[in-house]
Amino acid sequence: MIRVLSKKAILTIATLVLGITLSGIGVSCMSLEPSQFLTYTDEANGFSIEYPNNWHTDTPKDSPELKVSIWEKEFGLNPAGIMVAKYAASGYTLESFFEYRKNYLVSNIKNYSPISTEELTISGVPSMKHTYTKTVGPTTYKSVEVCIIKNNTGWVLVFNSPEASFDSYKSAFNTCFNSFRLLK
Repeated sequence: MIRVLSKKAILTIATLVLGITLSGIGVSCMSLEPSQFLTYTDEANGFSIEYPNNWHTDTPKDSPELKVSIWEKEFGLNPAGIMVAKYAASGYTLESFFEYRKNYLVSNIKNYSPISTEELTISGVPSMKHTYTKTVGPTTYKSVEVCIIKNNTGWVLVFNSPEASFDSYKSAFNTCFNSFRLLK
């Protein structure tokens, strides 16, 4: 099937390619205005999150915790992405849930290397933000994982991209996590 792209889609793709190319030489071009974001709302799971309007959403079926993944590219190698996962977390505190997630990363992620951890507030709820790198095939990714606990539910927001272009996505990622809302 041949897909015909509109002038707007071609311009968007050209802008992304230029942004990724320039990010490799230290110039950040991925600054997006709020009007360039859509809102993904999942009433059944009780959350919403904004994402860049030219990114692609997917509701994975293979992981019961993963509720949505949002990717810069629908197809292709090394996309930047956002994921939202929801866990039953009865009895967990923010600190113990964060430790559970860190232990998971250490045990399951090839070449996991922590960078930083900080406390913040998302949707009015205390949260933990953890930045790290990992290797997938020949590519090193930089990831940010935010853990939230509310009403015996653990939320994990993950933002990642190839390390070489990570800084060019910071503005978009920050808009996404600052937009995350719990609906219940």
